Amino acid sequence: MALIAGIGALILLVIFIAQNAHAVPITFFGAHASVSLAAALLVAAVAGALVAVAANTARTTRFRRTMRPASAAGHAPDSDTHRDRNTGPGRPEPGPQP
Repeated sequence: MALIAGIGALILLVIFIAQNAHAVPITFFGAHASVSLAAALLVAAVAGALVAVAANTARTTRFRRTMRPASAAGHAPDSDTHRDRNTGPGRPEPGPQP
């Protein structure tokens, strides 16, 4: 299924390039060039996708660092797992009240 989708995208890309083959003037930070409209749009789309991927990677990395469990950071657990959580030091045993 992915192969069919890839072939379809390639066909659409070839049609896009064929229909937009005429040259257009491009100016970028004082540099002037004349390139095909299809090439200019494709370069702009790829550059935009790379910026989006970089921003998403940075956001995901920051999120994973903040959500890292304390045990992975080298901290000991706060509770003893072999003991009932309701009966620890400083907590009275339940019983009859005088």
